Amino acid sequence: MYCPQCLTEYQPDATECVDCQIPLVEGKPMFCPNCEEFITMTDTFCDNCGILLTKSPAEEGPDCENHPDVEAIGGCVICGKPVCEECAREMNGRIFCENDEHLNVHQGFVVAYTTSTDYEAEMIKANLEGAGIHAMIFNQHDHVYFTNMGTLALVNVMVPRAQIEEAEEIIVALLEEEGLGEEEEGEANA
Repeated sequence: MYCPQCLTEYQPDATECVDCQIPLVEGKPMFCPNCEEFITMTDTFCDNCGILLTKSPAEEGPDCENHPDVEAIGGCVICGKPVCEECAREMNGRIFCENDEHLNVHQGFVVAYTTSTDYEAEMIKANLEGAGIHAMIFNQHDHVYFTNMGTLALVNVMVPRAQIEEAEEIIVALLEEEGLGEEEEGEANA
């Protein structure tokens, strides 16, 4: 058993992380073979570097969204779009789609909050913009995946790197006000 937030491993009879106060998951933490960031068994691409995570030889990987007959080598770390070698743009060990804005965003913006629902991301964005922080939403729901991502698709709220601390304070206060408190608070990224 381990905590999916802090990655602390526990004895098999434990059910909740004593630090994060969230339910534990079964198994051992897994890490990306390329960048060594935490990944889950259901991830198709590493959220940090974008590489395609290897599956069993019998499983086919996703196809490039622009070239449906060509296998993707990874997914854009900003929007999650599956891209082939021709479409992929690599910078600092990360994969991006052909949208140049995503390269620029990655250099000047950071993820302030991650959720699986559009309405929650829109609520966070509206509150941040009300406080004078420019926020952008990048949504993996917008792209075709070889499997249905369903609720596993991520919606990232990104803010300028210089305003991340202020944004995190606003997000934590908003979640506490909305009654989401500690169970959702862990989704605000550092």
